[in-house]
Amino acid sequence: MTVEHAPVLILGAGLTGLSCAHHLRKDYHLVERESEPGGIVRTRIRLNSFLCDGTGHWLHLRNDAMKKLVGSVMAGQMVEYERKAVIYSKGVFTPYPFQANTYGLPREVVLECLLGLLRAKHPEDFGLPPDTRKPQNFYEWVVRYFGDGIAKHFMVPYNEKLMGVSLRELMPEYAERFIPRPSLEDVVKGALGFSRESLGYNAKFIYPRKGGIGALSRRLAEVLPKPPMYQTQVTRVNLRDHTASLSNGQIIRFDALVNTAALTRFIDMIEDAPAEIRNAAQQLRASTVYYFDLGVRGQGAAASHYHWIYFPEPEFVFYRAGSYSAVHPDAAPPGCRSYYIEMSGGVKELLSDIEALKKRVLADLKRAHILADDDEILFMELCEIPFAYVIFDHHYEPSRHRIFDYLRSHHVHSCGRWGGWGYGGMEDALLDGKAAAETIDKQGA
Repeated sequence: MTVEHAPVLILGAGLTGLSCAHHLRKDYHLVERESEPGGIVRTRIRLNSFLCDGTGHWLHLRNDAMKKLVGSVMAGQMVEYERKAVIYSKGVFTPYPFQANTYGLPREVVLECLLGLLRAKHPEDFGLPPDTRKPQNFYEWVVRYFGDGIAKHFMVPYNEKLMGVSLRELMPEYAERFIPRPSLEDVVKGALGFSRESLGYNAKFIYPRKGGIGALSRRLAEVLPKPPMYQTQVTRVNLRDHTASLSNGQIIRFDALVNTAALTRFIDMIEDAPAEIRNAAQQLRASTVYYFDLGVRGQGAAASHYHWIYFPEPEFVFYRAGSYSAVHPDAAPPGCRSYYIEMSGGVKELLSDIEALKKRVLADLKRAHILADDDEILFMELCEIPFAYVIFDHHYEPSRHRIFDYLRSHHVHSCGRWGGWGYGGMEDALLDGKAAAETIDKQGA
């Protein structure tokens, strides 16, 4: 069997792999197990006309290099939107983020949230000693910066519903970059009805004019100097010999390897990985997201026009419901709407009866005023995203660092949301690919 040499082997044509290939100055082989690029950032066409993006993928660009990259490959094809997101709690809708928009909730809930924040920020005014102890977990971090009222009514139930674990198991820095931290003035104003809906990293986002979010991945692949090898995956890797076996029978000898697949799965591919590295990978945890793509014909109910809605309360089986067509009307044919309904955590036990779960979801959507009684359900497809949210527990940092030190010693760069075993958006994935390419070009391997 012949062995082919590739200076750089890239696993996965998601945004990180595509960005890496785009920025590399070396020759590369880019392999992708699917028949198209994008990874999780792909667009499925359902019933020949509904565009479904595999939950909400909205692009936020802050880095100049990424603005230039997207601007060059998608010239004139991106549209900017202002977020229309709300929380449904206590039977009412309030603007996102919760912590700066409690007006409209029951008065006792608003008071509990305000007093909790005041106690957290000014404990001396309540006869309490200042808390100088560093938060030991994410629960303590939430209470420290938002108070026990906001923690009780949104932060704790929503995030535990999302992750499927107690916040006391998570490190205090979990998702800190993505959680808006309004000033005390903003919180008070929000309690009195002076909304601050523009808070947070995703207050505005951009999205392709045509073709769904997958249009971005497709264009990035089209402009590469060498196209990805589709429907091909790495089956085994030997780091001692710097070889990778592909599903098409090829063996690639590489100088450097860039992995964007889930880190735990990649370690399983390495046939010569030492026991301590395999043990470290077994310590890494992540939650799976299950979601329904939903197509509907009808005008909908009062809340059908929101981009996405958060559901912190346990009586709703989903933690978030978003609408592809509310953001971009072309995502559904005339007279129709499309949604993604996200579930995690305890929903796994309900998967044994999919039809019962569908009925529960539809009933909850009607209770939430998203679906109307006369809406016609055109399709309802259950999908899953493995490793959707990494669990930042006390094993996370030492296990991840041990694995990365080992991989770097063999000229392997594992990056992106899954390869890097972290949490980030689409711009972060693009930046990770660029950083890996620059490191390889600089080091020569």
